[in-house]
Amino acid sequence: MTNQSPTLAGRGVASEPVACPKAPAARWGQTRPARTWLRPSSFVLLFLTLTLARAAECCTIPVFRYALDRWQADAYRLEFPAGALQAPPIADFFRNLGSDSPVNLEAKPGTGTEARLLFPHPEEATSPVVWTGTLTPASLAALTDSPARKEIARRILAGESVVWVLAESGNKTEDNAIAARVEKRLRYLEQVAILQPIDPNDPTSKLGPGPALRVKFSLLRVPRAEALLLKMLAGPKPAPELSTGPWLAAVFGRGRVLGAWPAADFGDAEIEEVCLFLLGACSCQVKRQNPGWDLLMNVAWEDELTAIAEKTTGTGTTPKPATTNSAALEPETVKIQPQAAAPAAAPERPWPLMWIAAGFALVMGVWLRQSGRP
Repeated sequence: MTNQSPTLAGRGVASEPVACPKAPAARWGQTRPARTWLRPSSFVLLFLTLTLARAAECCTIPVFRYALDRWQADAYRLEFPAGALQAPPIADFFRNLGSDSPVNLEAKPGTGTEARLLFPHPEEATSPVVWTGTLTPASLAALTDSPARKEIARRILAGESVVWVLAESGNKTEDNAIAARVEKRLRYLEQVAILQPIDPNDPTSKLGPGPALRVKFSLLRVPRAEALLLKMLAGPKPAPELSTGPWLAAVFGRGRVLGAWPAADFGDAEIEEVCLFLLGACSCQVKRQNPGWDLLMNVAWEDELTAIAEKTTGTGTTPKPATTNSAALEPETVKIQPQAAAPAAAPERPWPLMWIAAGFALVMGVWLRQSGRP
């Protein structure tokens, strides 16, 4: 996935040196292209290509909000023995599963004597197993929801950009030190990161109903006792390092996990990289082409987002970013982030025309210079 704002450049004035983040592609299985040196003619062609690409840019919605507005959570699969349907609460639950269900879960009869919960996967035969056990009303409730998942959903629906999760190791001293380091960096990024202005007249960049757009991060500490949630957070192909020691995961959108990383090797630069990646304007809008995986959550996202918008504006639409820089609308933002959480949109400027004119002038200058040679 690519976005248009991978660094802090142009986002605000830093009050301390900002580490240069590594390219997300290097960590998420992609490779960087080799550096090449261009002849003047190649430079002109590249300039025009970039100019036209800049003029054709459309969506300026941040990645985290685009996911919240548009990406439906992938469904986990629950395989159950036939005997499980004898319990009325379980039978009723399965009967109500469907497109209108708040749980991103599908259920089907299995061949074993125990139930199995599997990660979402296009090929059922290779879906990694999340949980195996006896299916009871209590175990079904634990599979589909938990206090930590409720808290993640609450924070996202409150307008938080990214919820960082710290999977604790059990070593209180170590866990506290990591939490303090991460929270310090998140508070700093909140104050220097500025969202790209969104054109209210651009239909491709229209926000869906939901909370006001702002820059806000938080850290949620989860003990090892929440084994099921931690297994979901670690992903279908967890790194071996996650089995020991504390680790971090970044959650956004409708319970989308961007990745999970050992905390010891995840410093300020890496935290900054993930945050700015998710704050950047989304240019890769197809969910399947993006990194990450979804949590199993029991949240009626569409209903919750619409209710928030109706409560905020009384019209069921999200306030435009240019009008949300108000202490009356966002008292929490003012308290946590003294600098404006979402600055007023700058006056419209004909950027595509300016770039095209500059490119044309550059081409003409090169041509005139070459034609004037003896």
